[in-house]
Amino acid sequence: MRYRDAGVDVGRADALKRDIARDVQSTWTTAVRRLEGGFAGVIDWPEGRGRLLAATMDGVGTKLHLALEAGRVADAAADLVYHGANDLLVHGAWPLAFLDYVAQSRLDPGVVRDVVAGLARACRETGAALLGGETAEMPDTYLPGVVDVAGCMLGTVDAAQLLDGSKVRAGDVVLALGSSGLHTNGYSLARRVLASSGRALGDPAPFDVGTEGDGTLADALLQPHRWYGPSLEPELGGDRVHALAHVTGGGIAGNLIRVLPEGRRAEVTAPAPRPPLFRWLCEVCAIPEADAREALNLDAGMLVIAAREHADALAADLARRGESVLRLGAVRDGAREVVWMD
Repeated sequence: MRYRDAGVDVGRADALKRDIARDVQSTWTTAVRRLEGGFAGVIDWPEGRGRLLAATMDGVGTKLHLALEAGRVADAAADLVYHGANDLLVHGAWPLAFLDYVAQSRLDPGVVRDVVAGLARACRETGAALLGGETAEMPDTYLPGVVDVAGCMLGTVDAAQLLDGSKVRAGDVVLALGSSGLHTNGYSLARRVLASSGRALGDPAPFDVGTEGDGTLADALLQPHRWYGPSLEPELGGDRVHALAHVTGGGIAGNLIRVLPEGRRAEVTAPAPRPPLFRWLCEVCAIPEADAREALNLDAGMLVIAAREHADALAADLARRGESVLRLGAVRDGAREVVWMD
């Protein structure tokens, strides 16, 4: 099974983003910081004060279908906050506020309450104020029984501490911080695999889930999206971290290249050993390795480009903070690209 078989064409989506870039950038003033491939938009505000406002927007996606079936909508909604907070963290920004959008064909009070409860819980954890949002009822737009949840995360960062990839140099080391499963990407593919396997969400997983719960496929597939702020906050503004990349849609290579400057290439290997969930997903439907690397994080939730002279000490400190740390590769001089070495 290929990712396109699940209805997702990453290449087509990337081409569309390039097509609309001109209209987007036509609105930018000199206050906007141009970040090639940025995970968030960044602007001077108030202008000239040395403080930057960062903003990012995303949705939970099709993980919500599984969450609804399993009765875990609050947890899936919380994932959206963690996702947005990580996107800000990539640029050294810290969460400030969150705005949500919740829509159904006909509003289900119980579902909406669960969504907001999950968002609020994650906002408290990340330090973001849930300022408000939009709740929409659109029977002509949404299918009955489903819910769509999206949101905008706002944050701030000192201009001198902005991470934009400009510090990356040849010799830097690429580290990966472990994920907790799929996070919030690859679910169109994972749901197709689940359906093809003949198993249900409530069935025991045919592998060691390794999490709290009863060991079902729901436990494995609905693990929460990790928030890396507590582990990485001590490094913001320091000289050990040259760049960060949050591994979301597009996988390791598709997100790592977003923080590489011109004249730098990254040579990486896939995380190993591959956790049981990812092995199972790939084996059930014989997912080609190229599609697995594009659709899934493969247990690399956040990438850290570290100064070579500090990489070992940084990895040790991150491990002491509870992170699972893998060394994936290094940065070299060359054309701006990510090259798989295995």
